[in-house]
Amino acid sequence: MTRPFFAATLAVLTLIVAAGCSTGANVSDAIGKLVDEGKSETIRLVDATRFDWDQVYLFGPYTARRDVFATLRIGEQQCERQIPFESQDDGDMSIAFLTNGRPVHYARHSRANGDFTPVPAQQPIARDRAVFRKSREGEAQGGLARGRLVLD
Repeated sequence: MTRPFFAATLAVLTLIVAAGCSTGANVSDAIGKLVDEGKSETIRLVDATRFDWDQVYLFGPYTARRDVFATLRIGEQQCERQIPFESQDDGDMSIAFLTNGRPVHYARHSRANGDFTPVPAQQPIARDRAVFRKSREGEAQGGLARGRLVLD
């Protein structure tokens, strides 16, 4: 393999891994922007993402990493790479996006950008069903500046 080809391949692989294991600030901020828009009473989670996925799991605050990888059926050896953090704060939760049953993006979500708790009991949620109704109930309590998001 030539050195330029190797360098290009390494750069592409680094970008793919970084995209799948991000802190999710872009997804969380995009959800907050959708909540702020007055165009609709609902938000579609697909509108907050820029990558392909077909299912999503929402994990509430303080969900242990071992519970996340058990739910997602990820082996312990892959856990830290695919699930790089766990929620350790009331204000944070996690969102796992999957394609064909495999994680493609794991994001930290600030509940101040829209609160999904309590998380839906029936998970995973299919991409076309990931539509949430905006509710101002609980707004400004405990940092929930944008209120609750309830599965529609």
